[in-house]
Amino acid sequence: MPSVYNKISGVNTSGDIVKLPEALLDVFSLDILHNAQGIMRFEEFAVRRQELLASPGEVVKFTIYDDILRSATNNKLDESDSLAAQTMAATQKSITVAEWGNAIKVSEKLLRLSWDDVMAESATLLGRDYAVTRDIALRDALFNGVANAITAGNLPAGHNFTTDGNITGQVADSLINANETFDIESIRNAVEILQTNNAPKFFGDYYVCFLHPHQASYLKRDPDWINAHQYVGTRNLFNGEIGRWEDVIFIVTTHAPNGAAASSAPGYDASLIGDDTNGIANNVKAYKACVFGDQCLYIADSLPVELRDNGVEDFGRTHGLAWYSIFGVDVLKPEYAVTITSA
Repeated sequence: MPSVYNKISGVNTSGDIVKLPEALLDVFSLDILHNAQGIMRFEEFAVRRQELLASPGEVVKFTIYDDILRSATNNKLDESDSLAAQTMAATQKSITVAEWGNAIKVSEKLLRLSWDDVMAESATLLGRDYAVTRDIALRDALFNGVANAITAGNLPAGHNFTTDGNITGQVADSLINANETFDIESIRNAVEILQTNNAPKFFGDYYVCFLHPHQASYLKRDPDWINAHQYVGTRNLFNGEIGRWEDVIFIVTTHAPNGAAASSAPGYDASLIGDDTNGIANNVKAYKACVFGDQCLYIADSLPVELRDNGVEDFGRTHGLAWYSIFGVDVLKPEYAVTITSA
């Protein structure tokens, strides 16, 4: 049969065989692109305990001893004095572990007909999902477990957040306004609280502040700010570390709670959208940072993350892949952390 030229499609046809011009063909790149995410920031600053890896149970208990009392003479002894024995007082805190996981299911048809390696991409997506899940679990434990909360800006005296997000000592026009952004003074106040509470520093050198990039953009405008590249030779930088001011290093993450992110984003917090009833002025979208010391945030691991294959289902027509882990997170020393809310 002679060739026929289709004026509409511009395709040469010959019988039942269709030959497409190369210009009309789609070529798929072998490079796979993934969305960037601010993941695995908190893990490096949490104390990890793995007792449950060797022993049965779902609760890790920590014994915290109080300092012993001193005598009326501040332990100074005269020659005729006898030592008075003091009692030991201790409290216990615990972390309960839970199951965590997520899964992906794909069809045999997709595996055979897809141009890319679907199972490999499934493993990559599951790994990223685990990292985000664990990061958010640590973030929630830290931000929700603090004993102290302050606000940025020049607010009236007596204006402070309580741990449940309400306002104590609130006076008229004491709402967080758009000009009350993150600043050095907020950090100074937070450090004073931590030092007053005898919060230990990481490696005896610094406290850590997790903050949103929006907050960091204001902080870096201060003339006293020290960029990370100025002290990079002293040690390795942490993931997301941008700089230091006095005794605090700063780690940026989009997982920091805020009211400006999309509702589907991990960092979104509806309570940080101002409505004049939650301590934030109308239409102001607030951000929350946290400054904390060592021995504050803890992880209890019972089963490190595993990638599990569910085998084949429906007579081999579907395949399942999942990540699974058993762990728990908590703040055991809430007085070692301070949150800072700002516009």
